[in-house]
Amino acid sequence: MAQETVLSKFKLTGREILSSYAAYTIEGVMSARVQRGKDSWTIEERNGIAKGTSDGENEAIYIPNDKAIRSIERNIVPLLPKKVVIRKPSDILQAVEEFDLKLIEKAGPNKKKWGGNACLASSTVFFQTLLNASGFKSWQLLAPKNFKTFYMPNIAFNMVCGGEHVPGTKQDIQEMFFLCMNAKSIKDVFSMAVRFFKQFEKNLVRDGLPTGTAKERGFVFPVKDNYEGLKRIKECAEQLGLKPSDYAIGTDNAFSEIQKTEELKEKGLYDMRFSGLGIKTREELIEFDAGIVNSADNFVTMEDPGSESDVEAHKLMNAKYGNRVQIVIDDAAVTQMRFIIPFLAGREQKDRAGNSVLIKLNQAGTFTETCLATEIVLGIADSKRVERFLAARGDTKKVLTDLKPLGVKSIAEAVNNIKALGSTAFFSHRSTEGSSEFLPIMPMIYGSVSNKLWFKAGAPNGERNLQNYNPLIRAEEEMRASGVRTVVPGFDGLPKGVKVPVIK
Repeated sequence: MAQETVLSKFKLTGREILSSYAAYTIEGVMSARVQRGKDSWTIEERNGIAKGTSDGENEAIYIPNDKAIRSIERNIVPLLPKKVVIRKPSDILQAVEEFDLKLIEKAGPNKKKWGGNACLASSTVFFQTLLNASGFKSWQLLAPKNFKTFYMPNIAFNMVCGGEHVPGTKQDIQEMFFLCMNAKSIKDVFSMAVRFFKQFEKNLVRDGLPTGTAKERGFVFPVKDNYEGLKRIKECAEQLGLKPSDYAIGTDNAFSEIQKTEELKEKGLYDMRFSGLGIKTREELIEFDAGIVNSADNFVTMEDPGSESDVEAHKLMNAKYGNRVQIVIDDAAVTQMRFIIPFLAGREQKDRAGNSVLIKLNQAGTFTETCLATEIVLGIADSKRVERFLAARGDTKKVLTDLKPLGVKSIAEAVNNIKALGSTAFFSHRSTEGSSEFLPIMPMIYGSVSNKLWFKAGAPNGERNLQNYNPLIRAEEEMRASGVRTVVPGFDGLPKGVKVPVIK
């Protein structure tokens, strides 16, 4: 057993920093006194959080930076424990859980009173301080004793941008992904992604097209329609000698962007204004989605097939195509347990809004809520912990009300239903900032207990993206050096029951 580590004399402050989206955000800065045996030292950690690019009322609400920094000092610092004793990895998670529960109980609905940015900066830097002081690694936190296999996440690299990301585009879909699906290591995944990115760039130069990139560093160029980016991904793969079973294609449709007005929302209509395809009914939109899915036998994942306010569109997509493709719920679920549970708890496929959920720290607002959302989706959640946090948030009544039409009578029953589903967790960017390498901690926590993990942090270039990818390479080296086998699941990481044509 590892030597006991004791932390005390915690100090926490907030600081404003520049974000990668040309805006200011905040970081939490924490110091503590660490004692291990006869040795003692002071540790200091910091963790910047992304400037909220998704600031809906249904997720953690950010307040102005100056107010958030004052909130940390006045409201959150008094909640810090006097001492934390770490003897085993689970002690870290337990200490952060107790701290986060206090935040949730006092910070107001969706943390509007204290600020979701203040809460997230404090929660994440507290966890980071405990983890780094303890000497444990993130991949050890949930690992069974003497475990031998660790599952790395499948990684979606943004290659083609459209929609709101690209003024003047004729592509309604916001992001198109390349995924390496037949690699022997996570390092091999990144090696292929780099080759792919460079080849894609060469093809654009060949065709006299610009090679600039957008927010997530995917390429921005004048496409002819919604299918050109997908065709170019296929072309690039063929040039590199990849068989269809070696790679996969996916999209983040972000279709909240084509249902902006109240009239469109009320009528269940979508304005495909970027491509010029005009107004589509919900049913017509789903058939468009199906056309994108069926454009490639190795198309594996589609995020936000409908808008955030149109759960019926998600359910219709899942009812018709949930056995063909991974359907990722983002804008409608916003990493909130109160939405995720009823969205996935239905016994019948037609009653579920998807088979995967996007996980973002900035939407949840604390580290523990992000973990609980992940564990619900992966089917490993403790229903008592879930109930405890739902009660602290004041969400229990809403969740039970939403479960009633599904014939589900309790939170525990809902959690069990989701466990049988075999859904996947898709970890996403826009969660950390500055020099932080916090985001990859999330998939690293769960790779010892599940192979249903996916990850995206943009293209394989740009400092902000690479600080989310490089830690996975280092962790793989550490694990293999310690005798742990690492596996990239590829098509085996898809939700239970999804059959992709390329896999016979």
